[in-house]
Amino acid sequence: MGVCESLYGIFEFFSGHRHILNLDWSARILSVTGTFFNRNYFAGYLIMVIPLGFGLLFSRRTNRPTAFNDWRSRLSSLDGKTLLIGFGLILMILGLLLSASRMGIMSLLLSFSLLIFLLNVPRAEKGVARASVLIFGIAVLWAGWIGLDAVISRFFTASQGLEERWVMWTATLGIFKHYPLFGSGLGTFTEVFPMYRLFHARGLFTHAENDFLQLASEAGLLGVGSLMALFSFLVYRAVTGLRALPRGDPQRYIAIGALVGTLALMFHSTMERNIQVPANAFLYTVMWAIVLRITTGPHIRGGGNQTRNGRANGIAGSF
Repeated sequence: MGVCESLYGIFEFFSGHRHILNLDWSARILSVTGTFFNRNYFAGYLIMVIPLGFGLLFSRRTNRPTAFNDWRSRLSSLDGKTLLIGFGLILMILGLLLSASRMGIMSLLLSFSLLIFLLNVPRAEKGVARASVLIFGIAVLWAGWIGLDAVISRFFTASQGLEERWVMWTATLGIFKHYPLFGSGLGTFTEVFPMYRLFHARGLFTHAENDFLQLASEAGLLGVGSLMALFSFLVYRAVTGLRALPRGDPQRYIAIGALVGTLALMFHSTMERNIQVPANAFLYTVMWAIVLRITTGPHIRGGGNQTRNGRANGIAGSF
């Protein structure tokens, strides 16, 4: 789906057709957006899929030999599916870069750094970092060949966008101060925000450009505290399960990719609305399900028992 979204968005934008399915959006599409009407929502979707794709790619390398004589033998060991996954990752990174979403690109860099840190093991998995840099480098070179002027120019106007968001965040914080315990009620932001707005603007404001601040204004301390406790518990279960998985387990790579994808979306949501978008919220839930299924499944408990039994047998054998 991530590859299809990227290909569709790139085709619609550069062909000049600029439709979103059957809707004529030519006057509003200023970058690649896929089937999303907002570039940031499209970037948020890819932010989750790209790390998961890297996890799937690296999970396949566990079945290949670890030592190669030269780059030709390394390349010849790759099967068609692995090459297809790698090419799909390049297309998705290309689509995200061409979306010109500033926070999306920053979230991509963050997730890319986390992946290298979590997946790379000195002397054992040096190819992980090299493969990641190679895929990312090819995508950046391809985007540079197409043209990144619009993307670069948006970063020069980042201060203006931050000022606009700061004004909105200040007004949203006023709602939270007025309703600190229970909030104003879920889904009431559009109706309540005009009473706290300190600037003149046309149209309705449906979100605060920050999912967590908006949640605090609508659900108060009780709502935010409950979700933070749940999130902390899920992260603890995920990290504990990942540490129990052996480094050579293919599912470990997939779980790390899914976990990095969820964290990248949460980072993205500090400056944009993403978790409120149905497609992204659904995928976010699925990603957590993947992480928890792998890190808390029966094989984790069985693996722990086998490890303890192996240590006991080793001690008995030494005596």
